[in-house]
Amino acid sequence: MKSETKNCQNCKKNFIIEPDDFSFYEKIKVPPPTFCPECRVKRRLMWRNERNFYYRKCSLCQKNIVSSYNSGLKFPVYCQKCWWGDKWDPYQYGQDFDFSRPFFEQFRELIDKVPMLGMQNDDGIASLNCEYIQDFAFSKNCYLTAAGWYCDNVMYSYYTCYDTDVMDSYFINHSEKCYECFESHRISACKYCHLCFDSVDLMFCYDLRGCNNCFMCTGLRNKSYYIRNKLYSREDYLKELKKENINSRKNIEKFKKEFIEIKLKIPHKFSPTLKSIKCTGHMIFESKMSKDCFWVNGLENCRYLMNVDGAKDCYDVNNTGRPNLCYECVTPDNCYNCSFNIFCWKGNDVFYSYNCHSCNNCFGCIGLRHSEYSIFNKKYSKEEYFKIKNEIITHMKKTEEYGEFFPINKSIYSYNESFCVDYFPMSEEEAKKLNLAWRKEEKKNYQITITSEKLPDEIKDVDDSILNEIIKCEHDSQCSHSCATAFKVVERELMLYRKLNIPIPILCPNCRYFERVKQRNPLKLWHRKCMKKGCTNEFETSYAPERSEIVYCERCYQNEMY
Repeated sequence: MKSETKNCQNCKKNFIIEPDDFSFYEKIKVPPPTFCPECRVKRRLMWRNERNFYYRKCSLCQKNIVSSYNSGLKFPVYCQKCWWGDKWDPYQYGQDFDFSRPFFEQFRELIDKVPMLGMQNDDGIASLNCEYIQDFAFSKNCYLTAAGWYCDNVMYSYYTCYDTDVMDSYFINHSEKCYECFESHRISACKYCHLCFDSVDLMFCYDLRGCNNCFMCTGLRNKSYYIRNKLYSREDYLKELKKENINSRKNIEKFKKEFIEIKLKIPHKFSPTLKSIKCTGHMIFESKMSKDCFWVNGLENCRYLMNVDGAKDCYDVNNTGRPNLCYECVTPDNCYNCSFNIFCWKGNDVFYSYNCHSCNNCFGCIGLRHSEYSIFNKKYSKEEYFKIKNEIITHMKKTEEYGEFFPINKSIYSYNESFCVDYFPMSEEEAKKLNLAWRKEEKKNYQITITSEKLPDEIKDVDDSILNEIIKCEHDSQCSHSCATAFKVVERELMLYRKLNIPIPILCPNCRYFERVKQRNPLKLWHRKCMKKGCTNEFETSYAPERSEIVYCERCYQNEMY
């Protein structure tokens, strides 16, 4: 079988389907994609809302809740206790499939009827005190964070797994006591670090491995007591740190600018991967035979994955853990042979479904739990199920729907609510030209009690009264970060600031998040040559050619760093 060049039916750009891709599509019995990889991921990200939460009431018990669904949507929204409880039956919304109409049209109508889980987490089930987190599981004491599992006391972060006492961080795994850390694993007591591994007590460090007690350092391996890549004795190291006054907010702002400059002076490995073979992408750990993957760990024979903790034989999957033989899914945690699903956990042979858990052999269902042989929330015998399922697939092939993920215009979220805007930002005008919904931001009526310039410069000067203050965000909406304009500090947050000697932030959580996102490489690879003089090696990298970083191949990078 040969590679084929296809033209994306959405953006009209060409993309290539390789022989291994065709083999995968044949294995799971779906037609090859008609959208390019970038348009496919956009389509999926439109069905996730990571950071826009709304106050509303549970439609069943009338309890006040926080939800990822705004109150203007048609379907009921239940709190955790009600949704997982036995006071309602998802089968009461069951309906026959109408073979005279498109599948996606009927499925969107079913969405508008079936109750939704207010926040996609397992608070009160397998998690404790995790009410205000999205797409999180098996955790405790986490707050306003998204995408992860097995965490304790994680706040304002994104994609964290197996972490404790982590705040304002991005893609941090197996770590503890970290603040404003980015793309790092197995670190402890670290602040403002990027691409650091197996290290302790670092601050403003980039690409360190096996190090401890370092400040403003880059590219070190198995070193201790370094400041700006200069070795000190332990006593002198502590004296110099005291002179730097690293706990001062004013100094930290100066350090941030210096940190940006020093990162540009050293070579960057074309792809930051660890313990991986025959892989392409960005931030890949302990994986093999996986291509075009980003922020992933433990993959085997996968392609086009992002934000995944363990997967085998999967294509076009994002924000999940341990799926096997899955395709075009959003968060198919612990699923096997599932395709075209959204937030379906622990499923086998589930297709075109939304928010179904521990189900087998379901097609076009919403909100089912521990169910099987169901279509459009209607129960069938095993024989009837397969007969009707095959008839629907035949119908969907005629309507050119089968093999395609749910269309963007069927999403329950507006473009600026969705996760899509994080990777592919656009203005309201641009979105409307593409006929995409746009949600107007609600007017905020916060009664601000303190401005950022009046906050103490160091955490040691902050008393518990800060918990009663409403702090004005320094950006004051004069940014493109969906600024909340004001924010509060909660008790557990204050405890962590004190524990890590972090000054009270001057930006709201939204602005802090998007400032971190600026550091993230795009979901795209470029074919480039090594920048080391005399080297002719070529590679695929997420560093665009016009960027300022010095990008080396594996061999030149290793020679430089070791």
